[in-house]
Amino acid sequence: MTPLPLFYSSIAVLDRDTHRQSRLAPTAAPYAFAARSHVLPALMAEFAAGCRDMPILFLEEQDSVSPLFMVGMRSGENGLVDADGRWRGLHAPAYLRRYPFIGGEVSAQQQIVCIDGGFAGLQESEGERLFTEEGEPTEALQRVVAFVAEYAEAAKATAAFTAALKALDLFQTITVEIRSPDGSSSSFSGFSAISEERLNAQPDETLLDLKHKGYLAPIYAHLISLANFALLGERAVPRA
Repeated sequence: MTPLPLFYSSIAVLDRDTHRQSRLAPTAAPYAFAARSHVLPALMAEFAAGCRDMPILFLEEQDSVSPLFMVGMRSGENGLVDADGRWRGLHAPAYLRRYPFIGGEVSAQQQIVCIDGGFAGLQESEGERLFTEEGEPTEALQRVVAFVAEYAEAAKATAAFTAALKALDLFQTITVEIRSPDGSSSSFSGFSAISEERLNAQPDETLLDLKHKGYLAPIYAHLISLANFALLGERAVPRA
């Protein structure tokens, strides 16, 4: 069985009949659902915005490489979600802003929009309606559909970006070492970062190709972001 995406407890296809009376109620703690996650999925398109206060790392898996924002220095702790469930960083990741919605695919030609069936804000008593009485998408839902589609395209671009960097062997495994004020230390391992040394060793034609593909800016945003570990509240040193 394929595991559910991070934060989703169940996934239901949005349907004009099933959800005709459904509303999306406002929540006083919009990001509380992410308060116990120390890493969050990232898109290449948001590296420039995210690099200002979040380290951007990569997780290499068998068939893919996934970029991540590190938002906490301990597993189970998100340093950028405050006690009121609000985001206190400069850039809220698109993955969080898309929730509780998510895209689905019936075929290459047919895309669908789904929702987390366990989302507490999905109700029928208050909030913005998703469908009109005639079963047509409301303006609120149209904005959701557009954002979900935009996210899906950005995710494809991100996958192409990381595949290209993987093919050039630009990733190196790093360990993030955490040194607490009391002198104790701990570390995270299993993450990867782009090797600036390997990048600089690429021939000019390869660098020019990366530039033409729009990959140099996110690469440098990632490298810049590695200075942000201290902003999460403790001294952290990435080691190759």
